Amino acid sequence: MVTEKELNEIFQRIGNEMEFKDVSAEYAPFRDLKIKWTRTFDWARFTVSDYLKDAPEEVIEDLAETVMRRIHGMDPVEYKEDTMEWLTSDEFLELNQETYIERSRSVDIDTDDDRKLIEAYDGLVEAGLVGRIPGLRMFWSKGENVAKAGQSSCLMRTVIMNKRLKDEKVPPEVLDYCLLREIANIAVPYGPDNLERKRDINEIAEVYPGADTARRWLDQVMMEV
Repeated sequence: MVTEKELNEIFQRIGNEMEFKDVSAEYAPFRDLKIKWTRTFDWARFTVSDYLKDAPEEVIEDLAETVMRRIHGMDPVEYKEDTMEWLTSDEFLELNQETYIERSRSVDIDTDDDRKLIEAYDGLVEAGLVGRIPGLRMFWSKGENVAKAGQSSCLMRTVIMNKRLKDEKVPPEVLDYCLLREIANIAVPYGPDNLERKRDINEIAEVYPGADTARRWLDQVMMEV
């Protein structure tokens, strides 16, 4: 475990190597995994997701160096392979998934293992559109008054579908298509290239036979995926 004191020391050391004179870092209970910062020419303040407190020290060092290189506008850099492996590991998931779900205010906790979602997911797997994802959790949202059909976290392997899609009047293709997109977001490997990930997700979703029907319904009710 990397304590907040150690976190601060790591960021200070790497910041000083990159010519920041005054650097500090602290943990914060963000819902999502992220690092926020404020800075001027020679000082910087970092707020780091507490999901990282159990990360190996070398992962924290890599994250700190990568973020500061980006702040300085250096050549594009990617996280090291060891960092990516840890962030996508079962260990990271076991340490943080439950906390992520608790912090997701839109989640209806009581709908975990909902039969309608399970049947839709099973159908997508049986059709060969996606594979089984170990540790996947699926929920309905608490409310219906949102424009998004669903949301998901690749690292936390969690899907939250708009409760509105639970209505029996909604064509089954709509839930299947929207769920497929969220599952695809988890199935496509995590990486820094968002454009490439979006292309891969779209390729998976658009193979679904009912995609056109689903998109027309979503357009009519002004929902987006």
